[in-house]
Amino acid sequence: MPAPLTGSTPRGRPAAERGYALLIAVFSVLMLAGIIASSSESSRAGQGITEYDIVAPARAREVALAGVAESLSWFRRQTVQPVTAFAPRLDLEANPPVNETADPDLGLTREYEITPGIWARYEVRLGSPAEAFTDTNGNGIYEDGIDEFLDTNENGRRDRAHGTRDVSSARGQVGAGSVWMIESRGSLYRRPRAAQPLGEGPNTRFATYAAATELRRMTITPPAAAAICAQNGYRVTIGSRGRVRGSSGAGIGYREGTASPVLQSGSQVTGAPSTASIPGFDFSLGKVFGNNLTALRGMADVAVTDHTILPADLGEYTLTVIEGDAVFDSARPLRGTGVVIVTGDCTLSSGSASFFNGVLWVGDDLVIEGPCYLRGVCIAGDRIEVRGTGGDHAELEYDGAIVDELMTRMGSYRPSKATYKLDGDPAPSLSEGTP
Repeated sequence: MPAPLTGSTPRGRPAAERGYALLIAVFSVLMLAGIIASSSESSRAGQGITEYDIVAPARAREVALAGVAESLSWFRRQTVQPVTAFAPRLDLEANPPVNETADPDLGLTREYEITPGIWARYEVRLGSPAEAFTDTNGNGIYEDGIDEFLDTNENGRRDRAHGTRDVSSARGQVGAGSVWMIESRGSLYRRPRAAQPLGEGPNTRFATYAAATELRRMTITPPAAAAICAQNGYRVTIGSRGRVRGSSGAGIGYREGTASPVLQSGSQVTGAPSTASIPGFDFSLGKVFGNNLTALRGMADVAVTDHTILPADLGEYTLTVIEGDAVFDSARPLRGTGVVIVTGDCTLSSGSASFFNGVLWVGDDLVIEGPCYLRGVCIAGDRIEVRGTGGDHAELEYDGAIVDELMTRMGSYRPSKATYKLDGDPAPSLSEGTP
């Protein structure tokens, strides 16, 4: 047999030698993986990227919304309504202590730890008016380059109103405190040094989000203390087995100058008096609820254009806005407690067995058939018909107590539009400064 070539390796290497070679290979792979991982971590660290940075914008938004929620709670807690001054207080020496904010000079502020080393802070700042300007052409609008303004902070531009402020007048409301603009800024900080305040030294901010909304008060002022409030008396017909009880008020109140309601045989209308002509009768949304349809839609717990998607029960002390017509029947009765607004026609069909407590406002025709029981106030802008079916009654009863309860439970401040992001400070506006 010829001799093996120089440098060649015999086929049958010992097992120990083969194991040693495999061990070296595995060690090399692990070392390479470690180098790659270390390089990746070093790269992320060099860029200042952590897992929390990825979700930071969403977390900052949540902090800003927490400020909005706390502001709503603050407005609702005030004993004097409507609120005409946004002034959260801090007085830990009082009995009981008052702790509405961490910094009353700034507004409503809170800061708290989210996770070790990561802190959150929201600021709902006190409002500042727009800088005054000289209206050169008398059009009531500031025009850049034409009108001179008082640059109080010397930043070279006219600052519009910003912060949390009363905008009742700008929204066409009479009286202060009806509508408030809320602006909340949420921020995230790294806090390696707990002894230093947020924003100082290494305790830097790494995410921020500014959110805004409007809070409005909803009034509930029916045109009359009556079970039925009708724009036109002669358009009201109470048929057989229709029962209308005024109890402490009138059975039917209608606009002065219109003819009396039609009370058919078999109907029952009682009250003090049973029917009453009301001077100054105004059934408009603005008069009854203190807000227009757009604002009420924004404040509503449920707002729909298709009544068939309403829940089976509207719930307790809810505001429901239905744009268009609505039909309540045995499959979908009118049930719950609160305020229901129907901009078109509203029908409670025969057999619906509806049971509702509160205020029912209808823009056009209202037809109510038995069996059903409505307690509170029914308001309609056109035809009203109430009648029983078979041996069942359609019953409407005025209850001032439930109206007062609704005002107490629902008449406080409510968000009137979806919370939106502020791209800058102040809130979005047209180029000439109109909000």
